[in-house]
Amino acid sequence: MDVNTGGSFADRPADVVVELSAAEAAGGVAKTIAMPPDGSPVMIYFPPGAQDGMVQNVDLPWVDPATGATSTRTVSVAIRVLPAGPFPPPPSYGPGYTQPGYAQPGYPQPGYAAPGYATAPPRRFGTRARVIAGAVGVALVAGICLVPTLFRESDANTTNNTSGTTTTSTTAATQSTETAVPTTAPLDPAGFQASLDEANKQLSAAVGKLKSATSPRAVSSAADALAQTVSAQTSALSALTVPDSVSSAHRDLVSALSALESDLSEVSSAADSRSVCTGGSASAALSRAGGATDLRSAITALSAADPAAKYRFGSFLPAATKDQNRRKANGSYLTRTTGGSGELKVDNGNNVDTVINLVKVGSKKPAVSVYIRGQKKVTTGRIKDGTYQVFMSSGADWDGKRFTRNCQFSKFDSSFKFTTTSRQYTIWELSLKVRLGGNASSSDVDPDSFPS
Repeated sequence: MDVNTGGSFADRPADVVVELSAAEAAGGVAKTIAMPPDGSPVMIYFPPGAQDGMVQNVDLPWVDPATGATSTRTVSVAIRVLPAGPFPPPPSYGPGYTQPGYAQPGYPQPGYAAPGYATAPPRRFGTRARVIAGAVGVALVAGICLVPTLFRESDANTTNNTSGTTTTSTTAATQSTETAVPTTAPLDPAGFQASLDEANKQLSAAVGKLKSATSPRAVSSAADALAQTVSAQTSALSALTVPDSVSSAHRDLVSALSALESDLSEVSSAADSRSVCTGGSASAALSRAGGATDLRSAITALSAADPAAKYRFGSFLPAATKDQNRRKANGSYLTRTTGGSGELKVDNGNNVDTVINLVKVGSKKPAVSVYIRGQKKVTTGRIKDGTYQVFMSSGADWDGKRFTRNCQFSKFDSSFKFTTTSRQYTIWELSLKVRLGGNASSSDVDPDSFPS
């Protein structure tokens, strides 16, 4: 492996430059490189299809030597794809001299066809996972147009003029770079398992916060936080030098974790649109995602890769779960305070189930909360005198406290006054279906402010 960590390139856009052969770029390869500033060895997987000039951003765990604080840092790795070889060597005319008209060693000579690339190895996962892994593995940065310039400058530094004379400084720089690449012994099984346990611990804590979310906003925030944790642990695991017996399963595991991170962005978007409203429905949606399916396969393969070690990982991953459709009986009271003679008649002409909350002005808790199924009617009586606001929540799958999917929150803009005398009492009739010419308007309510 040839890693260029020195030189005097102008306006250099990358921290490290890695040279790949044409076959390695076509078929994908894992490389151990020396990361600045201390030359720490790190294994990075370059997926199939790498091209000359691409830059890969790598998030690495970092421990501040002064304070011991743990964080991450981003290192940019530029890819330099060497032309295919071999090619006929030029005749020798003595040390330090190359016959004019011959290309520099390692570059195609006019008139000679480059040999074919090696066949890419078979992949374990579907097209979707491969596409996601590739997108994560090789990221084009805004300054990528500078990378080919960097390589041209590198070529200019290794050759003189058109006479083909090679400078001695290039040889020295190349030798220095090659000898600077450290080698790291693979982790033993116990060390690898300890790394898996730490990643599993961090992921389990983040998944637990997602499951406990009780509002769309909390779900979106927890999904974003879990995605960041997945990204950090993916980087930490990809940087390991693992036992040879699990190298293939380890690459698959890292790829599947990257796909899971992408799935979490979809969960967050679903919470923003309120198609998922609680941690339970979000966890179920994540459990059925493509990344979760790929991760289960990778975990199984990792466990079987070394029968003696029986590596364990993935207890944080929810089991594949179908959506539920739980409902209360029509007219079921969730909360009810009695003591008056007022009545409220509600006609739910919509198809979705709805909960009506009757909240006395000045209070934050409903005096009456009743469940009304779609296309059903309910009459609730014995309402105390007073002025009330009517709040409505609707959706699918009632978990006992709230709807977990397709949730909506609103309230009638007008207040409703109930009065009782010796001869009469107030009866209000409400229709929840929007109608042309209706005499009551409604407004959306922030789910986190909804009285319950």
